[in-house]
Amino acid sequence: MSVRICLAAASLMALACACSGPAPGEVTDARLAGPAPEAPQPPAIPAPPADPLAVGSQEARDDLYCSALIYIENPDVSDALAPVDEALLRKAQTLGFLIGEAGINRLVTEKAVHATHARLVSDAYTAQVEKDLKAKKPRISLDDCNARAAALPIPE
Repeated sequence: MSVRICLAAASLMALACACSGPAPGEVTDARLAGPAPEAPQPPAIPAPPADPLAVGSQEARDDLYCSALIYIENPDVSDALAPVDEALLRKAQTLGFLIGEAGINRLVTEKAVHATHARLVSDAYTAQVEKDLKAKKPRISLDDCNARAAALPIPE
């Protein structure tokens, strides 16, 4: 009985090997097939802007400035906050995020920067706002930035 099982298994394996071979007319030797087609290359990422603060429209630059100002004025705190204070902080930070995203999206749409340079641009605006606040001369007031951010549609 075990000989029949072995023969049946061997027959099935031989049939499987015969069925998995190349289709009629198919080239089986890689040397005969010619060079493999090249895979499409992703588009090259341009170099980041030399001065991230000087690229794009004024509207985009103001959005990014406001984003940095809102975040600096509403930092995360290590102590526990009352629920209402926590909610107000998160709302302010959300407004900072929304206006920053709008600014980056404008710059990308204007082709002033590549999307991969968003952090570089954001960091440049944060450094500029910190410098302006230290000199007590912010270019745009926090109230104006909050109003500007609140006017943006909130994604659902």
